[in-house]
Amino acid sequence: MRVFRALRVSMRGLFAHKVRTVLAVSSAAAGVVAVVVTGAIGEGAKEEVLRQTERIGTNLLVVRPVQVRNSPIRPKLKGVVSTLSLDDYRAIAELPHVWAAAPGFENSATVKAEGHAMTAVLLGTTPPYMDTSGFHLHLGRFLSADDDLGARRVAVLGARVNDVLFGGQKAIGQQIRVRNIPFEVIGVLDAKGVLADGSDEDDRVIIPISTALRRVFNSTWLNPIFISVNDVSNMDKVRTELAELLRNRHRIDRADMADDFSIQDKTKVLAVRKQLAESLTLLATGLAAASLVVGGAGILALMLMSVKERTAEVGLRMAIGAKPRDILVQFLLEASCIAAAGWIAGIAVGTSACVIISRTTTWKTSISPELALGTLAVVCTSGLIFGAYPAHKASLLLPIQALRTE
Repeated sequence: MRVFRALRVSMRGLFAHKVRTVLAVSSAAAGVVAVVVTGAIGEGAKEEVLRQTERIGTNLLVVRPVQVRNSPIRPKLKGVVSTLSLDDYRAIAELPHVWAAAPGFENSATVKAEGHAMTAVLLGTTPPYMDTSGFHLHLGRFLSADDDLGARRVAVLGARVNDVLFGGQKAIGQQIRVRNIPFEVIGVLDAKGVLADGSDEDDRVIIPISTALRRVFNSTWLNPIFISVNDVSNMDKVRTELAELLRNRHRIDRADMADDFSIQDKTKVLAVRKQLAESLTLLATGLAAASLVVGGAGILALMLMSVKERTAEVGLRMAIGAKPRDILVQFLLEASCIAAAGWIAGIAVGTSACVIISRTTTWKTSISPELALGTLAVVCTSGLIFGAYPAHKASLLLPIQALRTE
Protein backbone atom coordinates (compact mmCIF):
# COMPACT_ATOMS: atom_id res chain seq x y z
CA MET A 1 0.00 0.00 0.00
CA ARG A 2 2.86 2.36 0.79
CA VAL A 3 4.11 2.01 -2.77
CA PHE A 4 0.70 2.92 -4.23
CA ARG A 5 0.42 5.86 -1.84
CA ALA A 6 3.88 7.02 -2.85
CA LEU A 7 2.94 6.58 -6.51
CA ARG A 8 -0.14 8.81 -6.10
CA VAL A 9 1.97 11.47 -4.42
CA SER A 10 4.58 11.18 -7.19
CA MET A 11 2.00 11.55 -9.96
CA ARG A 12 0.52 14.65 -8.24
CA GLY A 13 3.98 16.16 -8.09
CA LEU A 14 4.62 15.48 -11.78
CA PHE A 15 1.26 16.86 -12.94
CA ALA A 16 1.82 19.97 -10.85
CA HIS A 17 4.69 20.91 -13.18
CA LYS A 18 3.39 19.77 -16.57
CA VAL A 19 5.74 21.74 -18.82
CA ARG A 20 8.83 20.63 -16.95
CA THR A 21 7.63 17.03 -16.91
CA VAL A 22 6.88 17.05 -20.65
CA LEU A 23 10.37 18.36 -21.38
CA ALA A 24 11.96 15.58 -19.29
CA VAL A 25 9.77 12.95 -20.94
CA SER A 26 10.66 14.36 -24.37
CA SER A 27 14.39 14.17 -23.67
CA ALA A 28 14.05 10.51 -22.68
CA ALA A 29 11.81 9.80 -25.69
CA ALA A 30 14.32 11.36 -28.10
CA GLY A 31 16.95 8.86 -27.04
CA VAL A 32 14.52 5.95 -27.43
CA VAL A 33 13.53 7.11 -30.94
CA ALA A 34 17.18 7.33 -32.01
CA VAL A 35 17.96 3.83 -30.71
CA VAL A 36 14.79 2.29 -32.15
CA VAL A 37 15.22 3.78 -35.64
CA THR A 38 18.90 2.93 -35.98
CA GLY A 39 18.40 -0.53 -34.52
CA ALA A 40 15.38 -1.21 -36.75
CA ILE A 41 17.28 -0.19 -39.90
CA GLY A 42 20.19 -2.44 -38.97
CA GLU A 43 17.90 -5.35 -38.09
CA GLY A 44 16.05 -4.87 -41.38
CA ALA A 45 19.34 -4.95 -43.28
CA LYS A 46 20.34 -8.22 -41.61
CA GLU A 47 16.96 -9.81 -42.32
CA GLU A 48 17.21 -8.75 -45.97
CA VAL A 49 20.63 -10.38 -46.22
CA LEU A 50 19.19 -13.60 -44.76
CA ARG A 51 16.28 -13.49 -47.22
CA GLN A 52 18.67 -13.06 -50.13
CA THR A 53 20.82 -15.91 -48.85
CA GLU A 54 17.73 -18.13 -48.86
CA ARG A 55 16.86 -17.00 -52.40
CA ILE A 56 20.21 -17.83 -53.96
CA GLY A 57 20.84 -20.86 -51.76
CA THR A 58 23.53 -21.35 -49.17
CA ASN A 59 25.45 -23.91 -51.23
CA LEU A 60 25.75 -22.22 -54.64
CA LEU A 61 29.04 -21.66 -56.46
CA VAL A 62 29.30 -19.99 -59.86
CA VAL A 63 32.31 -20.39 -62.16
CA ARG A 64 32.82 -17.53 -64.63
CA PRO A 65 35.56 -16.61 -67.11
CA VAL A 66 37.79 -13.69 -66.15
CA GLN A 67 38.30 -10.51 -68.12
CA VAL A 68 40.82 -10.57 -70.95
CA ARG A 69 44.08 -8.99 -69.85
CA ASN A 70 45.33 -6.12 -71.98
CA SER A 71 48.84 -6.20 -73.40
CA PRO A 72 51.04 -3.61 -75.11
CA ILE A 73 50.31 -5.34 -78.40
CA ARG A 74 46.51 -5.29 -77.90
CA PRO A 75 45.80 -2.45 -75.45
CA LYS A 76 42.11 -2.09 -76.41
CA LEU A 77 41.18 -5.75 -76.17
CA LYS A 78 38.02 -6.21 -74.12
CA GLY A 79 35.68 -8.98 -73.07
CA VAL A 80 36.17 -12.26 -71.23
CA VAL A 81 38.26 -15.31 -72.03
CA SER A 82 36.52 -18.16 -73.85
CA THR A 83 38.06 -21.18 -72.18
CA LEU A 84 35.09 -22.54 -70.19
CA SER A 85 33.52 -25.37 -72.16
CA LEU A 86 30.79 -27.97 -71.98
CA ASP A 87 33.48 -30.56 -71.28
CA ASP A 88 34.53 -28.51 -68.23
CA TYR A 89 30.91 -28.56 -67.05
CA ARG A 90 30.70 -32.34 -67.46
CA ALA A 91 33.94 -32.82 -65.51
CA ILE A 92 32.70 -30.53 -62.73
CA ALA A 93 29.42 -32.46 -62.50
CA GLU A 94 31.43 -35.61 -61.73
CA LEU A 95 33.13 -34.16 -58.63
CA PRO A 96 32.20 -36.17 -55.53
CA HIS A 97 30.62 -33.36 -53.49
CA VAL A 98 28.75 -31.67 -56.34
CA TRP A 99 25.01 -32.32 -55.95
CA ALA A 100 23.95 -30.61 -59.19
CA ALA A 101 25.60 -28.54 -61.93
CA ALA A 102 24.26 -26.62 -64.91
CA PRO A 103 26.10 -24.98 -67.81
CA GLY A 104 25.11 -21.52 -68.94
CA PHE A 105 25.58 -18.87 -71.56
CA GLU A 106 23.98 -15.52 -70.77
CA ASN A 107 23.83 -12.14 -72.40
CA SER A 108 21.37 -9.29 -72.62
CA ALA A 109 18.93 -9.31 -75.53
CA THR A 110 15.78 -7.53 -76.65
CA VAL A 111 12.69 -9.68 -76.21
CA LYS A 112 9.47 -8.87 -78.07
CA ALA A 113 5.89 -10.09 -77.83
CA GLU A 114 2.42 -8.73 -78.63
CA GLY A 115 3.68 -5.25 -79.46
CA HIS A 116 5.77 -5.00 -76.29
CA ALA A 117 9.55 -5.13 -76.01
CA MET A 118 12.11 -5.08 -73.24
CA THR A 119 15.76 -5.83 -72.57
CA ALA A 120 16.23 -9.01 -70.56
CA VAL A 121 18.97 -11.46 -69.61
CA LEU A 122 18.83 -14.37 -72.03
CA LEU A 123 20.21 -17.49 -70.34
CA GLY A 124 20.85 -20.77 -72.08
CA THR A 125 21.06 -23.69 -69.66
CA THR A 126 19.87 -27.24 -68.86
CA PRO A 127 17.22 -28.80 -66.55
CA PRO A 128 19.51 -29.02 -63.44
CA TYR A 129 19.55 -25.20 -63.35
CA MET A 130 16.39 -25.33 -61.24
CA ASP A 131 18.22 -27.41 -58.63
CA THR A 132 21.08 -24.91 -58.39
CA SER A 133 19.27 -21.57 -58.63
CA GLY A 134 16.50 -21.81 -56.07
CA PHE A 135 13.84 -20.80 -58.61
CA HIS A 136 10.34 -22.31 -58.55
CA LEU A 137 7.82 -22.63 -61.34
CA HIS A 138 4.73 -20.49 -61.25
CA LEU A 139 3.11 -21.81 -64.42
CA GLY A 140 3.86 -24.48 -67.03
CA ARG A 141 7.02 -26.55 -67.06
CA PHE A 142 10.78 -26.06 -67.12
CA LEU A 143 13.25 -27.13 -69.79
CA SER A 144 13.63 -30.87 -70.40
CA ALA A 145 16.49 -33.01 -71.68
CA ASP A 146 14.60 -33.45 -74.97
CA ASP A 147 14.38 -29.66 -75.38
CA ASP A 148 18.15 -29.43 -75.09
CA LEU A 149 18.82 -32.48 -77.24
CA GLY A 150 16.65 -31.17 -80.06
CA ALA A 151 17.78 -27.54 -79.66
CA ARG A 152 14.12 -26.58 -79.45
CA ARG A 153 13.00 -22.96 -79.49
CA VAL A 154 11.21 -22.95 -76.16
CA ALA A 155 11.51 -20.42 -73.33
CA VAL A 156 10.77 -20.01 -69.63
CA LEU A 157 10.07 -16.43 -68.55
CA GLY A 158 11.02 -14.63 -65.37
CA ALA A 159 8.18 -12.98 -63.47
CA ARG A 160 8.98 -9.42 -64.58
CA VAL A 161 9.37 -10.44 -68.22
CA ASN A 162 5.95 -12.07 -68.06
CA ASP A 163 4.45 -8.92 -66.52
CA VAL A 164 5.95 -6.58 -69.14
CA LEU A 165 5.27 -8.69 -72.24
CA PHE A 166 1.96 -10.29 -71.30
CA GLY A 167 0.64 -8.12 -68.49
CA GLY A 168 0.97 -10.97 -66.02
CA GLN A 169 -1.66 -12.95 -67.92
CA LYS A 170 -1.26 -16.56 -69.00
CA ALA A 171 1.78 -16.67 -71.27
CA ILE A 172 1.96 -20.45 -71.77
CA GLY A 173 1.76 -21.27 -75.47
CA GLN A 174 2.36 -17.66 -76.50
CA GLN A 175 5.25 -16.67 -78.75
CA ILE A 176 8.15 -14.31 -78.09
CA ARG A 177 10.93 -13.24 -80.44
CA VAL A 178 14.59 -12.96 -79.52
CA ARG A 179 16.92 -11.61 -82.21
CA ASN A 180 14.06 -12.22 -84.61
CA ILE A 181 13.96 -15.91 -83.65
CA PRO A 182 10.54 -17.15 -82.46
CA PHE A 183 10.30 -19.05 -79.16
CA GLU A 184 7.30 -20.74 -77.58
CA VAL A 185 6.70 -19.94 -73.91
CA ILE A 186 6.46 -23.16 -71.89
CA GLY A 187 6.78 -21.85 -68.35
CA VAL A 188 6.83 -18.84 -66.00
CA LEU A 189 8.97 -18.63 -62.86
CA ASP A 190 7.90 -17.41 -59.44
CA ALA A 191 9.04 -13.89 -58.55
CA LYS A 192 12.36 -13.78 -56.74
CA GLY A 193 13.13 -10.06 -56.46
CA VAL A 194 16.18 -7.82 -56.66
CA LEU A 195 19.42 -8.75 -54.91
CA ALA A 196 21.59 -6.32 -52.92
CA ASP A 197 23.95 -5.88 -55.89
CA GLY A 198 21.05 -4.52 -57.96
CA SER A 199 20.61 -7.56 -60.20
CA ASP A 200 16.98 -8.39 -61.00
CA GLU A 201 16.43 -12.12 -60.64
CA ASP A 202 13.09 -11.88 -62.46
CA ASP A 203 14.49 -10.11 -65.51
CA ARG A 204 15.46 -13.21 -67.48
CA VAL A 205 14.42 -15.55 -70.27
CA ILE A 206 15.71 -19.15 -70.04
CA ILE A 207 16.19 -21.29 -73.13
CA PRO A 208 17.98 -24.63 -73.81
CA ILE A 209 21.79 -24.32 -73.82
CA SER A 210 22.11 -25.97 -77.23
CA THR A 211 19.63 -23.48 -78.71
CA ALA A 212 21.51 -20.57 -77.14
CA LEU A 213 24.92 -21.70 -78.39
CA ARG A 214 23.89 -22.77 -81.92
CA ARG A 215 20.96 -20.57 -82.92
CA VAL A 216 21.20 -17.38 -80.84
CA PHE A 217 24.77 -16.56 -79.81
CA ASN A 218 26.73 -18.75 -82.24
CA SER A 219 29.20 -19.70 -79.51
CA THR A 220 31.08 -22.79 -78.37
CA TRP A 221 32.03 -21.68 -74.85
CA LEU A 222 30.24 -20.92 -71.56
CA ASN A 223 30.27 -17.85 -69.40
CA PRO A 224 28.78 -19.28 -66.19
CA ILE A 225 28.67 -22.77 -64.73
CA PHE A 226 26.30 -23.12 -61.77
CA ILE A 227 27.27 -25.63 -59.07
CA SER A 228 25.22 -26.78 -56.08
CA VAL A 229 27.28 -28.42 -53.32
CA ASN A 230 25.76 -31.36 -51.44
CA ASP A 231 26.52 -29.82 -48.03
CA VAL A 232 27.44 -26.31 -46.88
CA SER A 233 30.35 -27.74 -44.86
CA ASN A 234 31.95 -28.91 -48.14
CA MET A 235 31.93 -25.47 -49.80
CA ASP A 236 35.61 -24.70 -49.26
CA LYS A 237 36.63 -28.22 -50.26
CA VAL A 238 34.66 -28.02 -53.51
CA ARG A 239 36.16 -24.59 -54.28
CA THR A 240 39.64 -26.10 -53.97
CA GLU A 241 38.70 -29.12 -56.10
CA LEU A 242 37.16 -26.85 -58.75
CA ALA A 243 40.27 -24.71 -58.94
CA GLU A 244 42.55 -27.73 -59.26
CA LEU A 245 40.32 -29.36 -61.88
CA LEU A 246 40.05 -26.28 -64.08
CA ARG A 247 43.74 -25.40 -63.78
CA ASN A 248 44.62 -28.92 -64.94
CA ARG A 249 42.10 -28.87 -67.78
CA HIS A 250 43.21 -25.41 -68.94
CA ARG A 251 46.89 -26.33 -68.67
CA ILE A 252 47.68 -23.71 -66.04
CA ASP A 253 50.58 -25.66 -64.64
CA ARG A 254 52.78 -22.95 -63.14
CA ALA A 255 52.13 -21.26 -59.82
CA ASP A 256 52.84 -17.81 -61.30
CA MET A 257 50.21 -18.26 -64.04
CA ALA A 258 46.91 -16.52 -63.31
CA ASP A 259 43.63 -18.42 -63.43
CA ASP A 260 41.45 -17.82 -66.48
CA PHE A 261 38.33 -18.37 -64.36
CA SER A 262 36.83 -17.11 -61.13
CA ILE A 263 34.79 -19.00 -58.55
CA GLN A 264 32.08 -16.86 -57.00
CA ASP A 265 30.43 -17.63 -53.70
CA LYS A 266 27.56 -15.16 -53.31
CA THR A 267 26.83 -16.28 -49.78
CA LYS A 268 30.30 -15.08 -48.72
CA VAL A 269 29.60 -11.69 -50.25
CA LEU A 270 26.30 -11.54 -48.40
CA ALA A 271 28.01 -12.63 -45.18
CA VAL A 272 30.46 -9.74 -45.50
CA ARG A 273 27.54 -7.37 -46.07
CA LYS A 274 25.79 -8.77 -43.03
CA GLN A 275 28.91 -8.25 -40.92
CA LEU A 276 29.23 -4.69 -42.24
CA ALA A 277 25.55 -4.02 -41.49
CA GLU A 278 26.02 -5.35 -37.95
CA SER A 279 29.11 -3.17 -37.41
CA LEU A 280 27.39 -0.04 -38.68
CA THR A 281 24.30 -0.85 -36.62
CA LEU A 282 26.42 -1.31 -33.52
CA LEU A 283 28.15 2.02 -34.10
CA ALA A 284 24.90 3.85 -34.85
CA THR A 285 23.16 2.27 -31.87
CA GLY A 286 26.09 3.23 -29.64
CA LEU A 287 25.84 6.84 -30.77
CA ALA A 288 22.08 6.78 -30.36
CA ALA A 289 22.43 5.24 -26.90
CA ALA A 290 24.51 8.25 -25.94
CA SER A 291 21.37 10.31 -26.42
CA LEU A 292 19.78 8.24 -23.65
CA VAL A 293 22.34 9.79 -21.33
CA VAL A 294 21.05 13.18 -22.42
CA GLY A 295 17.56 12.02 -21.54
CA GLY A 296 18.84 10.85 -18.17
CA ALA A 297 20.42 14.26 -17.63
CA GLY A 298 16.99 15.79 -18.27
CA ILE A 299 15.50 13.55 -15.60
CA LEU A 300 18.30 14.50 -13.21
CA ALA A 301 17.71 18.23 -13.78
CA LEU A 302 13.96 17.90 -13.28
CA MET A 303 14.33 15.86 -10.11
CA LEU A 304 16.87 18.24 -8.57
CA MET A 305 14.55 21.17 -9.25
CA SER A 306 11.61 19.19 -7.90
CA VAL A 307 13.43 18.36 -4.66
CA LYS A 308 14.42 22.00 -4.18
CA GLU A 309 10.93 23.37 -4.82
CA ARG A 310 9.17 20.71 -2.76
CA THR A 311 11.37 20.85 0.32
CA ALA A 312 8.48 22.06 2.48
CA GLU A 313 6.27 19.23 1.19
CA VAL A 314 8.97 16.71 2.06
CA GLY A 315 9.33 18.21 5.54
CA LEU A 316 5.57 18.07 6.13
CA ARG A 317 5.39 14.43 5.07
CA MET A 318 8.28 13.52 7.33
CA ALA A 319 6.74 15.51 10.20
CA ILE A 320 3.54 13.48 10.04
CA GLY A 321 5.34 10.16 10.03
CA ALA A 322 6.92 9.52 6.61
CA LYS A 323 10.29 7.81 6.86
CA PRO A 324 13.38 8.64 4.76
CA ARG A 325 12.86 5.47 2.71
CA ASP A 326 9.30 6.61 1.88
CA ILE A 327 10.71 9.86 0.50
CA LEU A 328 13.38 7.90 -1.37
CA VAL A 329 10.76 5.62 -2.93
CA GLN A 330 8.55 8.61 -3.85
CA PHE A 331 11.23 10.38 -5.86
CA LEU A 332 12.53 7.17 -7.41
CA LEU A 333 8.98 6.44 -8.57
CA GLU A 334 8.78 9.91 -10.09
CA ALA A 335 12.00 9.32 -12.02
CA SER A 336 10.78 5.87 -13.11
CA CYS A 337 7.45 7.28 -14.29
CA ILE A 338 9.24 9.89 -16.40
CA ALA A 339 11.48 7.22 -17.88
CA ALA A 340 8.56 4.88 -18.61
CA ALA A 341 6.54 7.67 -20.21
CA GLY A 342 9.57 8.60 -22.30
CA TRP A 343 9.93 4.97 -23.44
CA ILE A 344 6.26 4.71 -24.43
CA ALA A 345 6.41 7.97 -26.37
CA GLY A 346 9.73 6.99 -27.94
CA ILE A 347 8.47 3.57 -29.05
CA ALA A 348 5.36 5.15 -30.58
CA VAL A 349 7.31 7.82 -32.48
CA GLY A 350 10.11 5.39 -33.43
CA THR A 351 7.64 2.84 -34.80
CA SER A 352 5.91 5.53 -36.86
CA ALA A 353 9.27 6.72 -38.18
CA CYS A 354 10.22 3.16 -39.18
CA VAL A 355 6.93 2.72 -41.06
CA ILE A 356 7.51 5.99 -42.93
CA ILE A 357 11.10 4.99 -43.78
CA SER A 358 10.00 1.58 -45.09
CA ARG A 359 7.27 3.07 -47.26
CA THR A 360 9.18 6.05 -48.66
CA THR A 361 12.65 4.55 -49.14
CA THR A 362 14.23 1.25 -50.19
CA TRP A 363 15.43 0.63 -46.63
CA LYS A 364 13.82 -2.23 -44.74
CA THR A 365 13.17 -1.83 -41.02
CA SER A 366 12.36 -4.37 -38.34
CA ILE A 367 11.73 -3.71 -34.65
CA SER A 368 12.50 -6.88 -32.75
CA PRO A 369 11.09 -7.61 -29.26
CA GLU A 370 14.67 -7.69 -27.99
CA LEU A 371 15.24 -4.14 -29.24
CA ALA A 372 12.04 -2.85 -27.60
CA LEU A 373 12.70 -4.60 -24.29
CA GLY A 374 16.35 -3.56 -24.39
CA THR A 375 15.47 0.12 -24.72
CA LEU A 376 12.93 -0.23 -21.88
CA ALA A 377 15.58 -1.72 -19.61
CA VAL A 378 18.13 0.96 -20.51
CA VAL A 379 15.67 3.84 -20.09
CA CYS A 380 14.34 2.60 -16.76
CA THR A 381 17.86 1.94 -15.49
CA SER A 382 18.88 5.40 -16.66
CA GLY A 383 15.89 6.92 -14.87
CA LEU A 384 16.72 5.11 -11.63
CA ILE A 385 20.40 6.02 -11.81
CA PHE A 386 19.81 9.69 -12.57
CA GLY A 387 16.92 9.87 -10.11
CA ALA A 388 18.83 8.18 -7.30
CA TYR A 389 20.87 11.23 -6.27
CA PRO A 390 17.94 13.66 -6.02
CA ALA A 391 15.88 10.99 -4.23
CA HIS A 392 18.69 10.30 -1.78
CA LYS A 393 19.15 14.03 -1.25
CA ALA A 394 15.45 14.45 -0.47
CA SER A 395 15.46 11.52 1.96
CA LEU A 396 18.26 13.15 4.01
CA LEU A 397 16.32 16.36 4.67
CA LEU A 398 15.57 17.02 8.33
CA PRO A 399 11.89 17.81 8.94
CA ILE A 400 12.54 20.97 10.98
CA GLN A 401 14.89 22.40 8.34
CA ALA A 402 12.49 21.49 5.57
CA LEU A 403 9.55 23.19 7.28
CA ARG A 404 11.54 26.38 7.85
CA THR A 405 11.90 26.86 4.07
CA GLU A 406 8.14 27.57 3.80
